[in-house]
Amino acid sequence: MEEPITTQEMLISSGVRETASEDGAVLLDIEQGICFSLNPVGLRIWEMLKNRDSVDQIADALAQDFPVSRSQLVSDVIEFLQALETKRLIHRPGDTATRRSWLTKIFPSTKEHTATH
Repeated sequence: MEEPITTQEMLISSGVRETASEDGAVLLDIEQGICFSLNPVGLRIWEMLKNRDSVDQIADALAQDFPVSRSQLVSDVIEFLQALETKRLIHRPGDTATRRSWLTKIFPSTKEHTATH
């Protein structure tokens, strides 16, 4: 069984770039060639993730603005982080999952097809 997710152990994948506005943000993974949209709350969690805030700290901050139970906020934050991890926008240290560039998905390696003369 996989261990519960915590923000302190999560790293932002090296190929992720972000563009933020008052409407939220768009995360672009230049290695995978995918975009992921964030609403303003998602952007707030993302910023706190970058600051290495804990799930509890994120839930406490969100509780100041939303009339939602703390347990629901913690659950929602964890679900959001799991979605980022599933999309490989964040990962755990030592995660050896192979990340293939989106170009290699479109243009497979030609090494095996190269003829020697």
